[in-house]
This record gives sequence, C-alpha cells and structure tokens, in this order.
Amino acid sequence: MQTEDLEVYSEHILDIVSANVKKYREEKGFTQMQLALEIGMSGGAYLGRVELRKKNHHFNIRHIAKIAKVLEIKIEDLFETQS
Repeated sequence: MQTEDLEVYSEHILDIVSANVKKYREEKGFTQMQLALEIGMSGGAYLGRVELRKKNHHFNIRHIAKIAKVLEIKIEDLFETQS
C-alpha cells in the first residue's frame, strides 16, 4: 500500500473518531469543558479543536479510552462510520 493511501486512510479514521466523540458527548449532555475535565484535561479548548480537526489536532489512544469510559460507550463505537 502506498504511503499516501495510508495517510488518507488514517486521516479519515481521525475524522470519524472526532465526529463520533462530538456526537456521543452531545447525546450524553456533556459540554466540551465538562468532558475535557472528566478525562484529565485542564480545559475544553483542545477538545474543541480536536472535534473540529483544526490544525490536524486529534485524540490519542488514551483520550479515546477515557472518553469511552466517561461517556459509557464501547470504545469501538468511536470508530464506527455514521450513516
């Protein structure tokens, strides 16, 4: 597989995860600030940038694990493509 193809694929996955975090966060009634504090961040600004994928910001695996736990969802839910 070409490196470029892998980059496109990985960016697509990051976009899916960010969109799903926002979706589940809103469904559970959390603000960005509330979720950020729950997962150990000092404020909601970074989480907001990640949800919008500004400047290519993204969640790492620790963030994803903590978010799934706090939102009481399966971690794999964050990787599902929304229809």
